This record gives sequence, C-alpha cells and structure tokens, in this order.
Amino acid sequence: MKRNVFLKCFLMISVIGILFYFVACKKNIVTPINNITPATIEDPNYTAEAKLIVGKINRFRSQLVNKEYLTKGDSYVSVDSVVWNVEALFNATYTFPERKYKETVKQDVELFVETNADDEVLMSAEATLYEEIVAAVRLAYANDGIVYDKSLMAVDIEKGDKNGNVVILIAHVVSGRVDSSNNVKDPVEGPFGPGDCWYFGEYGGTCDDPSEFGDAAEAIEDSINYYFRGSGVHDSGYRALNHSIVRVFLEGNEYVDANGDYYTYFYSLDGNTPYYLDHDMLNYYYNREMALILNVVPSAPEFQSLWPSYPAFLEVDISGLIGIVGNQSCAYHRNAITYCSQVLIPSPVMPLPIDLL
Repeated sequence: MKRNVFLKCFLMISVIGILFYFVACKKNIVTPINNITPATIEDPNYTAEAKLIVGKINRFRSQLVNKEYLTKGDSYVSVDSVVWNVEALFNATYTFPERKYKETVKQDVELFVETNADDEVLMSAEATLYEEIVAAVRLAYANDGIVYDKSLMAVDIEKGDKNGNVVILIAHVVSGRVDSSNNVKDPVEGPFGPGDCWYFGEYGGTCDDPSEFGDAAEAIEDSINYYFRGSGVHDSGYRALNHSIVRVFLEGNEYVDANGDYYTYFYSLDGNTPYYLDHDMLNYYYNREMALILNVVPSAPEFQSLWPSYPAFLEVDISGLIGIVGNQSCAYHRNAITYCSQVLIPSPVMPLPIDLL
C-alpha cells in the first residue's frame, strides 16, 4: 500500500525543538451505542471531567465575546493557562481530528505574548493573542497547497523561550486532504502486500523506483496515521472534544519487548543493517510501532504521573535517520508522537466545529 507522504514546511519562523515534553493527557473509553436519541446534558456519558472542560472552554469563549469588559480592571492569567485556553478553544471551534486524512501538511507559526515578571499575561492580551492565532493559522491553512477535500486536523500550541518580558509561542498546524469514502476499515494483517517495498531513510524510494520521494519510515507513518488517528467516536448525538495536546519524542531505543527486541527500527551500523524493507518487514514495523504508540508509551511507569488515564492518539511523525544515539552509531526511526486528552460531550453543549476558511 502506498500513500502520499507528508509535506513538511515551515511558515514565518524556525522551529524550537524540545527533546521531550509532556502535559497531562486523558482519554475516556466509550462503548459505541447505536440508534440513540440526541444526548442531554444529564446524560450519564457526560462525565464531571467533561463538564469541567466544557465549562473552561465556554468561559474563555464568553470572555472573548465580552472583550471590552476585559479592558476594565484588567487582570492577569498565567501563560500556561493562556496556552491551554487558546489551544482548547481553537481546536474545539475549528479542527476535525476524527476525519480520515490521506495526506497531511505540517506548518509552524510563531507568535509572541508579553508577560510580567511572574509569567502572567493580561486577560485583554490573551484575547488579542487568540485573534492573532486564528488569523495566522487561517493564512497557513489557506496556503497549505491542498485544494480539494482539505480540512484542519489539529493545532498544538507550544510555549517556547522567553526573551525579556516576551514569551515565544509556536503553533504547530496540521491540515490535510480528507478521505470521504465510507468503506474504510482497519487492516487486520497489515496494510502492505506483496510488491510493496521501500528503502530506509536517505536511500529513499521504492524497490521499483529509488528516485520516488519518501522512504519506509514515511510509508509506515502514513499507514498508522490513516487508520488510527482521530477520535473514532461515532455515537449519534455526541462529539469527541480534544484538549491538552502534547508530543513525545523517542529515538527508538527506549523500549524493548520481552525478548529484548526494540519496538521500532533500530540497528547498529555493523554491516548487517537492513536498508531494504519488503512488505513483511514493513508490516512488522507497522504493528510494532502501533504497539509502541497505543500500548507501551501510555502504560509506561514514567508516564503515569503525567496522565491520569489513557491518552488519545492524534498522529505520529516517523523519520528514518542515520546518526549517533547515546554512544552508538545506528540507523533508526525517530518518533514524534502526538497525544491529547479526550472527553465525550453531548453535541448540544457546545457548537460543532466549523471550517476556518
């Protein structure tokens, strides 16, 4: 199976990389209910946590509507709260993470917010920042190169460095082309069949055409994202609300199975490194990556203090690299995994998302 690879581009700035950062992530497991009537606010599936999240988002939405009030007796809010408020309201209003994306485009937009000595932001400045982010993301989204079936998947706002009294904020924008077919099902044995083959990393291309853009990492990445990203909630009368987006960066040698084998492609440069991945090997690492993303990382002991229950998976970015990890020269797949917290809410309690354009 061959899919379009991700276009990776940058808008307006350079990305400030962080080896790994986390924010508390949470996912409620929901059993699909068929032929239900529209949910009410008293519905038992509408949990106390979901109500709290909806209340925070709607409170910030109300503050933006009454922006003139914010300028009177202006008060401060922490910059971390600003990031949460802006990101959560934006994603609730303009993004569609549950859709199937055949192709995605990633862009980074840099903005700035002024703080005081305690890393606090004026509420009026928070409202202005939201307007700036909406405008900047709209411009990036409009110019992502996708013409048909385009959709905005997610916007992850990262707090960067502080220069003087100004904090840099980076909005990671993910948009894409949607697959609108109704017969898409998760593969059982794996998405790759006889004849599918890709080379590793810088070698690039397929076995039939080494000049073709892309590599094995991107082929695996595209398949995992296509089948497993998004909420997967299909209950009538409900919507999945994602918030607190976070990315985890892994070099590939952090986790091994009971046999001591790495979950990802990770080989020493000892002359036996497999640079050619046929369909069996592609399916092997496709399933290993899925296990890492959906089971190993969320249940790892070092993560338990960071999210109170299971995170929801949004997407993964896999890069085939040759370099030094620790003190070892190796060929490996680096993973940047994006998770979020997810709650199920009745549709009437919050407006449905709209297209930003």
